[in-house]
Amino acid sequence: MRHDVAIYAPDVAGVYSRHEMRTGGAERQTNLLARALSERGERVAQIIWAVDDPLPVPNPRITLVMRPSHSGDRRLAPAHEIRHMLRSLQAADAAVYVFRTGSPLLGVVATFCQLRGRGLIFAGSTDSDFTLRTLNDGPSSRSRTVLYRTGLRRADAVVVQSTRQLEIAHTMFPELRRVVRIPSFAEPMQAASRPGRAFVWIGRTTDYKRPLMFVELAKALPEVCFEMVIVPAEMPPGPLVGEVQRRAAALPNLKVIGPQPHADLMRLIDQAVAVVNTSQAEGMPNVFLEGWARGVPALTLEFDPDGLIAARGIGVAAGGSWERFVAGAQRLWDERSDSEQLARAGRAYVDEVHGLDSVASLWLQTVLAAKQARGLDG
Repeated sequence: MRHDVAIYAPDVAGVYSRHEMRTGGAERQTNLLARALSERGERVAQIIWAVDDPLPVPNPRITLVMRPSHSGDRRLAPAHEIRHMLRSLQAADAAVYVFRTGSPLLGVVATFCQLRGRGLIFAGSTDSDFTLRTLNDGPSSRSRTVLYRTGLRRADAVVVQSTRQLEIAHTMFPELRRVVRIPSFAEPMQAASRPGRAFVWIGRTTDYKRPLMFVELAKALPEVCFEMVIVPAEMPPGPLVGEVQRRAAALPNLKVIGPQPHADLMRLIDQAVAVVNTSQAEGMPNVFLEGWARGVPALTLEFDPDGLIAARGIGVAAGGSWERFVAGAQRLWDERSDSEQLARAGRAYVDEVHGLDSVASLWLQTVLAAKQARGLDG
């Protein structure tokens, strides 16, 4: 075997491209995982979309395995996707495969691993990876769900990010072999500038993330500044993008921009009063972690992972109440020059729970256990 671990997350290609490509929190988490495992002696393959003239890998123990995207007749796209994916899995030749996407293709990967006696770890990103909300929508939902469930059952370990996901996974899939809670990584950051200049919303324009609620928040507080980074969930952009832009155009206190390089996003967070989330479901938003690591609080309408925002005092969680959401934003704005306690609480939480060393150790233990389960630890 060429590698100890292969991580299947093609969108990580954006991290290695010399040309700006779209990357989200899940992709950055996957890249941190590859770095952490390689630094602890594991030979890691990252399976990504093909990139011309990629950036150097951060560790010689990391190998980039590039695979093409499917093209041609759309009716043949699923067959092409499976063929390219299987070729990339075979080229990686790893003892353990980590699959991080809530896709029915998990069933195909599980079959590949079972036939070759290799380990499989599924890494969940959002709550919907375990509620099956997205798989139950659209055509062929039954066959897609069956394939996905098959993959989960055959996985040596299923990794979740929160206690809530742990409970959902056990409830929805009681037959799982092993469910492990591993928090997301958070890199150390310098403290943010204070006072912040605006509330910041960063995300894909999908219905469940409810970007229009942020626009309505800006409308409710005309004396407060807001900045919004919208990333179209599809190309060309769907009607939701146009609706956000149309409504925002009437609000002088709201600035809307398109996808940005990660460094520019970090500058926005550095100058934020709070990072805002209006989503109905998430895993652990990377922008929360990047904010807390800098001492920037979170403001959330509904989603509060394990109730920690309220319990830890690292922002405002409105519990689904629009009135509390607006009032919380106003309070954070009014107290933005005196937010040292919030800043300390956020940084302390990240150091305690999401530090690189502690999270990497949990991942390494899970990988080694999967090797042992397949008799590949010799």
